[in-house]
Amino acid sequence: MATEALNISKPDFNTRNGISTEDRKKIADALGVVLADTYMLFIKTQGVHWNVTGPTFMGVHKLTEEQYENMYEAIDELAERIRALGHKAPASYTKYGELSSINDKDEERSVEQMLTMLIADHETAVLNMRAATEWCEDKNDYVTADMLTERMSWHEQAVWMLKSLAAEK
Repeated sequence: MATEALNISKPDFNTRNGISTEDRKKIADALGVVLADTYMLFIKTQGVHWNVTGPTFMGVHKLTEEQYENMYEAIDELAERIRALGHKAPASYTKYGELSSINDKDEERSVEQMLTMLIADHETAVLNMRAATEWCEDKNDYVTADMLTERMSWHEQAVWMLKSLAAEK
């Protein structure tokens, strides 16, 4: 009897929030892409944090730690929003690889190459968020649009910081 509560066959549920069932599914799918991009960028940022060397070590090391910690929290918020919309949040490396526009590479790079990679990945994430935000606003999902607008702002600031760090004197 105690295991009956754990025997849930369908993770999706109906919710009544003024957004049609079809639109909630499309929004959840768009958020799945944002979640996948964020997770891939989180992993890559943590990799830079671990592997950076040279005279800019401390600056890059501290900045990337702040950034991956922020993304770690965002991952949870994005997944919980997908659940609040009534859908299962993607939750595997395989699925993230399928959904994300951010390429997964683990290779030796110079600090400049690492920063350039992260800048491009943040910009990719922003482009996907902007498209999802516009769609959410069109469907009157202001909660998701607001969440994505806040994330875009943070990623745009991350780009600025990374570019400033990578700038030549």
